[in-house]
Amino acid sequence: MNNILDDELNGSFVKPSRDYKGEAIADYTEGSRLLMLQCKEPQDSSVYFVWAFLYIHILIAKNRKEAIKLAWNRDEFRDKLLGWIEDKTEEDRAVATNIVSEMIEEASRAKVSVVLSGNIASGND
Repeated sequence: MNNILDDELNGSFVKPSRDYKGEAIADYTEGSRLLMLQCKEPQDSSVYFVWAFLYIHILIAKNRKEAIKLAWNRDEFRDKLLGWIEDKTEEDRAVATNIVSEMIEEASRAKVSVVLSGNIASGND
């Protein structure tokens, strides 16, 4: 009985790893956010963002140093991204969109609010 409880407790604190079509996806971190910002431009579409986000996180999981090099060469990144998505379907894009949305949502929930000790009356500045 204790083993079952231990497994449940341990499992609740460990985030399962993600993959897309069998390819591991790195966690979304401030470092991967920086690489993603390096790969995109303000006028890029939301579809481009989804594929680029997913692709850079797969690259980071495979080979971090190569992902960093590629992120700093926007034209080469776009070329490799287009080659990677060439055989993808609308269904694949829907799955990718869900993965990206979940990753970003999880990251936003992880924020910590600072609570100061003492009596602070809000709005009495």
